[in-house]
Formats: sequence, C-alpha cells, structure tokens
Amino acid sequence: MPQQNRQLAAILFTDIVGYTSMMQQDEEKAVAIVKKYIAVLKQVLATHSGEVLNDYGDGSLCVFPSATEAVKAAFEIQQQLQSVPSVPLRIGLHSGEIFFEDGKVMGDAINVASRIQSLGQANTILFSAEIHNKIKNQASFTSVSLGHFHFKNVDDPMEVFALANEGLVVPKKEQMSGKLKEIKKNSFRQKLIITLSVLVLLVAGFLIYKNFSGTTGFTGDKTIAVLPFENMGTDNGEEYISDGITQDIINNLSKISSLQKVIGWLSVKGFKKTIKSPKQIADELGVVAILSGSIQRQGDKIHIVAELIDVNTNKRLWGEDYNYDSKDILSIQSSVAGEIVNALKASLTPEEKKELSKHYTENVEAYKYYLRGRNFWNAGGPDNFDSAEANYKRAIQLEPNYALAYAGLADCYDVNYRGLSQLERVPIAKIYVGKALSLDSNLSEALTTLGFIQQSFDYKWADAKMNLEKAIMLNPNNSAAHMFYGLVLINSGSDKNKALEEFKKAVDIDPLSYYVNWNYSRNLYFSGQYDLAIQQFNKMKSFIPISQKFIPDFSLGLIYLRKHEYLTAKEFFDKLPLGNGPEIDNPQIMQSYGYAIIGDTIKAKGLFKETLKKYPNVSHYRNSQVYIALGNFEEAMNQLELGYTNRDIHMFWIKVDPAFDPIRNDSRFKALLKKMNLD
Repeated sequence: MPQQNRQLAAILFTDIVGYTSMMQQDEEKAVAIVKKYIAVLKQVLATHSGEVLNDYGDGSLCVFPSATEAVKAAFEIQQQLQSVPSVPLRIGLHSGEIFFEDGKVMGDAINVASRIQSLGQANTILFSAEIHNKIKNQASFTSVSLGHFHFKNVDDPMEVFALANEGLVVPKKEQMSGKLKEIKKNSFRQKLIITLSVLVLLVAGFLIYKNFSGTTGFTGDKTIAVLPFENMGTDNGEEYISDGITQDIINNLSKISSLQKVIGWLSVKGFKKTIKSPKQIADELGVVAILSGSIQRQGDKIHIVAELIDVNTNKRLWGEDYNYDSKDILSIQSSVAGEIVNALKASLTPEEKKELSKHYTENVEAYKYYLRGRNFWNAGGPDNFDSAEANYKRAIQLEPNYALAYAGLADCYDVNYRGLSQLERVPIAKIYVGKALSLDSNLSEALTTLGFIQQSFDYKWADAKMNLEKAIMLNPNNSAAHMFYGLVLINSGSDKNKALEEFKKAVDIDPLSYYVNWNYSRNLYFSGQYDLAIQQFNKMKSFIPISQKFIPDFSLGLIYLRKHEYLTAKEFFDKLPLGNGPEIDNPQIMQSYGYAIIGDTIKAKGLFKETLKKYPNVSHYRNSQVYIALGNFEEAMNQLELGYTNRDIHMFWIKVDPAFDPIRNDSRFKALLKKMNLD
C-alpha cells in the first residue's frame, strides 16, 4: 500500500476568470494580473497560516487549519485584488479530509471544493454548508444561500452559500454554471407513454428520442477538444491504451472537413486528471465542445464511458456507456467519432465516411504495439525514441502491411537526432515513409513527413508544397502539415503572408504545443514582425519543456539585436545556460553570436573557441552565423557549404534568416542558393 498522510483541512480553490482570453487580447496586462494575484496570495496565506498545495498558473489549491482562517483569507484576497489592475478571481471553499499519496494531494473534499469554485464569477466567494456552519455565528461574515446544486460525481445535492460582505459579488443562481450534473426531466416520449399506450406512438416516440435527444440546441461553432480518456483499470501500465484510443478519436475527427477545429493531442494531454471545468478548458483551447471519458479493462471486456458537453450551455450533447470485447478495440475510436459527428450536427463526405470506418490493421496485438510505440514517441528523448522504434517494428512483424507503423518509424529517423547525422538518418526515414505511402497513398501522416523531408533535405520545394497541400486536404486539422506547409512557403520565399496564416492555423489546432508555437514565433521573427514574435515567445515560456527553456531566451535575444536594443539583448544572452546543452542548437554558440553583434568580440571569440572544442558537432549553419558576426565572411561561407554537404537541419532557413544579410551579395552565397533551388 502507498504511504498516506491524512488530515482535516479547510480547502480553498482560486481561478482567474477568462485568463486565456485575457492572454490573447493583452498579454502584458495578463502577466501583470497574474503577478499581482501571486503576490497577494503569498502575503495573505502567510498571515492566515495557509499553504499552496498546487499552483495552476491562473489558479491555486490552498489549505488552511480552520474554516475561519480560510474565509478571512478569501475575503482579504478579493479585497486586495479590486485595486488596479483588478484581478477577476473566483474562490470556492469546502472542508474535509485530504491525504497525500506518492507526493500528490487527494481526497473527495478537494473535488467538492473545485466544483463549488466552478460555479463562481469574478469577485465571488462561494462555500459549502460545512464551511457555513463553522462561520455562521461570526458577526464579521455575512452569507446567503444560493440553493442546492447537483454536482458531477457527487451523490447528493449540496447547498452552496455566497459570502455577501460589502464589495463582493453574489451571483444569481439562474446565471451560474459549472461542474453540474444534467438533470433529466420527463421527456416528451415519456409523457406519451404515460398518456397513450398506442404501440405506433411508442415507436414514434422512441425514434424521436433516438434521433434528436443528443443534439437538440447545439448551434455553436463545430470546434472540439477531446480530453485524455482516464484509465480506470488497476494496471497503470495500460495507460498507453487509453491515451492511444484518445489520440485515434482525435485523428478520426480531425479528418472531417465540416469540423472547424479539432485540438491536437499535444495540447490536450496536459489536461489528464485535471480539476479544471470544461468551460475553463474550452476557453483555454478556444473550443465550444469538450469530450471526456474513461476506459476500464476487465478481463476480456473493455468498458468505456464518454460524454460530450456544450460548454456555452453546459448541456450534455451526447453520452454513452460502451462494453466491448477486447478483440473489438479496433472499432472504439470509429464508433465514438461517428457519434460525435452526429452530436455536433457535422456533415460527412462519402470519402470521410469511408475513412472513418477504416482499420489499418485487423491484428489487435499489432495495434497495441503501435499504440505503445506512439506513446514512447510522444514522451520524447533518445531512450523513448529507441523504445518507439522497437514497438513499431514489432507491430510490423505482426502486421507487415501496417502503413501507420511505417510512418511512425519514418518519424523516428526524420525529426530527431539519436546520435546520427542528417546524412545517416534521413535516407532511412525516406525508405520507411515510401513504404507507408506504397501501402496507403492517402496517409496524411506520411505525406506530412515526406513534405518535411523534401524541403529540409532534398530542397525540392514544389514537391514538398504539393504533398503538404494533399496532407492538409486529407486532414484539415493536421497541425504538423500546416506548420511544415508554412515552412515551405516562407523558406522558399513564395508567400510570406500565406505562410504566417498556415502557422497561425497550426497554433489554433495545437495551442499548447511548444514546437508548433516555436515555429510560428521564429517565422514572425524571420518576417520582421518583431513585436508579435516577442509576444509569442513569451507566451510559450509557460508550457515549454525544461530541456528547451533556453530557446525563448536566445530567440528574444536575436530579436532585440534586430531592434538595436543591445542592453536588453545582452540580458537574454546572459541568461543562457553555461557548460551544457545540445549540440545542434547550442546555447553557447548563440551567446557567441549575440556578444559578437553587441561588440564584445573578445568574449565572443573565447566562448566560441571553447564551445567548438567541447561540441565538435555543432551545426555548421550556426557556426557560420558567428563567423559573420565576427566579420570573417570567408569562413562563414566555408561553414555554409559544409552545412549544405552535410544537410544541416537549419540550412533551409538560409534565404529568410536576417543573420545572413551581410553576405547576400557574395557570389558563393548566391551559388549556394542556386544549388538549394532558392535562387
């Protein structure tokens, strides 16, 4: 049994209302608001013996030793947050037992507190009867009952109170929404059954219910996020199945052209086991419908529960319990995706109907190995990439014509390094992607990989453009295809504005993917839109992996160099980590470049020499930039020609990267552009 530490506590949940929208409209203001909220929270907690157990960025889970201290703290927080810049915070409180298991705080009381908080509006403090009973005789508090609410996953209705002290908002019950159950009332069909026993009417009532009950009233944009299905089984080692089925539902939905937006896996995976409400998640991701569910394996049976919520009305558009035999696992994603299409009133073309029912293998074990491979691939890192490759190959041993598994293998050699050079690994990727397309010429994933290879390795811009356009046609919500298509358009110099539109589409589909955001940010920089690039790089800091934290800093340093704000640029270059880092995008190389442009050539040369000694495989492309900054144009061209020969991953930026402006008229540079089909 895991070690547990149980205690009674007053639980306080906070959430900044509309924070995601705030970030999109005015990022500077949003950052100021968060800073103020954090400062006030820390100060008040210290005064009232409170403790933050979880920090969610735009909200927190806190505990107090007593209900009185918790309510006092809540009131003081709201009072202080009303001064400029005011913070639109909602607070929910409940008291009960919490416990800690494997470093995580858990307990039913936490779930109840989060549900109470979800009902709130800006400048509200809501709490349960348990809190109310402990403070009702205290003259300093004024509270009113808002009535009883039926919360999700809470058996009995709960009475909720609002603190009504001066300066606080007391919401009206009819205007409140949150994590509530759908209260089912007698349907028209049920009334007909009660009043009429005529068989014909019974059948008609059933048909009316079956065809319309799930979709009545949904008129919003057809935009959806599929949250990670929760693995309810006892074997955590099978979580790859629930994650894999979630991804396959996303992939099926993303191919339907009448759905305006289907959020990608990289952006929804962070909401696994979230306590955020569907409305909060929808606001963050820019959608109006949320699909959530759970998967439980029991022997040879798989039990799935799923429901679709319209977040604007908090209505349940569709919900179902499924029981499958294990051998039917291949049909789950198609079944659920089909139901979602109906619930959202989306239309299907004949080709999309055919695609929706398509299985890439009938071998259940091969499918499971494929899911394992994709799970390792998504985790990232050399060891995980090796495991991904092994599982994809095992899937192919069981199913030799498994196109998706071949596409997965291509990615294992295309977009990561694994100790191999471009010249060593990309030809292997081309073999695998060719095999995938020979089995299915309409496989969007493989066409996307091929399009990237053709521009970054072969410099066949027209072919890359054609294949990426086809990938997008087959899967309009393929964020990688939109991103790589944007790269073709901007790097070849064909259409900068259209390129930025494609990057923006990719970000809309996968708003929390650091890789997608990085590409968009970097190409805003290449396009000379420096202020927008600064906003975008700052935005991605909140969700970039720790191993990549240096990327926004050196990128911001480059932008401020272009803006001739050298002191600010130097601050960012000084932040870069010393003594370690990857060889391809090495932070010390970027420091060398930055210091050279600023004018500190002695420091730049010393750092450059030291880094080349430690990291002999640094990109020739990056080396050439430092030589340009130091005024050694001949060696810069030598490095670029080596970069072309070795197919350095960055070389396809060469036409648009402003670092090369000083040598654009050099005859060797022009000849190199011609060899890369960029003249």
